[in-house]
Amino acid sequence: MANKPQTNSSSAYEIRVKDHLEKHWSTYFSGWLGKNLENGEVLLAIPYIDQAGLLGVLNKIRNLNLLLLCRANRK
Repeated sequence: MANKPQTNSSSAYEIRVKDHLEKHWSTYFSGWLGKNLENGEVLLAIPYIDQAGLLGVLNKIRNLNLLLLCRANRK
């Protein structure tokens, strides 16, 4: 049986990275809610994003040499 493509192509994601980010980085992560947590991590969250958008933010995290702490959570 062939796999059928999903009709809903967007999901909510939360990504955690190590070390706080300054406020000016919020424009770099446009569309994402960035929250510095008390434990020194940053929580990046977005309610709806497609695969291309998710890949884009992962590339930005890589380009900034940030340490990705946990995988993206599908909700």
